[in-house]
Amino acid sequence: MTFSIGWVVLSVFQSVVRNLPDPGPVRDGAQSAIGWCLLGVAGIAIGAALYALLLERIRVQLNRFTLPLAAPGLPPEGITILHLSDFHFRAGGFIQARKIARARRLLGGLQYDLVALTGDLIHDAAGFPQALKLIRGLSPRLGGFVCPGNHDYSEYSVWGVFGHTWGERGELGGRTPAEFIGAVRKLGDFACKVLRNELVRLPVAFNDVAAMNAGLRSLGLTPLVNQAVRVQAGGLDLWVAGVDDLTEGHPDLAAALAGVPEGALLLLLAHNPDIWLDPLVDRAALVLSGHTHGGQVRLPGVGAAHTQGTHLSRRRPAGWFQRGPARMFVSRGLGESIPLRFGVRPQIALIRIVPPAT
Repeated sequence: MTFSIGWVVLSVFQSVVRNLPDPGPVRDGAQSAIGWCLLGVAGIAIGAALYALLLERIRVQLNRFTLPLAAPGLPPEGITILHLSDFHFRAGGFIQARKIARARRLLGGLQYDLVALTGDLIHDAAGFPQALKLIRGLSPRLGGFVCPGNHDYSEYSVWGVFGHTWGERGELGGRTPAEFIGAVRKLGDFACKVLRNELVRLPVAFNDVAAMNAGLRSLGLTPLVNQAVRVQAGGLDLWVAGVDDLTEGHPDLAAALAGVPEGALLLLLAHNPDIWLDPLVDRAALVLSGHTHGGQVRLPGVGAAHTQGTHLSRRRPAGWFQRGPARMFVSRGLGESIPLRFGVRPQIALIRIVPPAT
């Protein structure tokens, strides 16, 4: 898909160059200037498109954060959490291989107590072995935890705009006028939802979540679906809770927190940052989330092109949020739902929680 988009971009560029006005003699300087301006604009656009397709997607960034927190159960030396989200791995590909290699280099030598994975480990079922390979290289001191995302449940595709049978049938020949009219209407509805920053759901296949969870457990990770577990070690007394995905699952924060004592140190994992709208979130010291990919493409004067239909604005599609004592960190993720990133580099987050300085 990446090379198909690249071919289209280059074809457009060639078309622009072919149709530029001839520079002509000096007396036609104004026309020549317009032509060269158009060529410059086209060159900038092509360069930006190729950068978004081929370069920024592999420029994984390691961000380190320190969060002062006064809470019972936190040891004097604090704890360090490695937060990864939204791998969106496929079976393979050059860009993905480069991205994984850079991620491994950044992760090598890091020391952390916990690993938190907040969903969308795969883009399709064929990408799960790639996700396991990356996870296998992680080495948390106390354990790893994961909550599901919408892509862990379902494979999404552009064919989902029209219904997956279009993709299965392949050729467009033999379709009725009514089918084409219906497809155009669906495409228009899809475009309007994107422009309004609404939820876009395009499932074409469903994954074996039980098998995925078994694979994650085999590597020592604990899947958390509307449940919580207690982590005790040294001076640490922490509860880690996870909720189901908001789009494809059945999130129940009340059930997840049912066994957590009031006032306990609580880390909450939720793929979709809209969990922030639930008042029960205030019980958590820190919420870790993903899903938005930071918008993937940030446009000057607009912000994020799309925040996956969440309550987050185009101006703030990722990063840190606070309400009262509760804080939420939304990762930009490692992968993409469409093969583009511009102004939103893939992210690995290392978060250190420490008692406040006295």
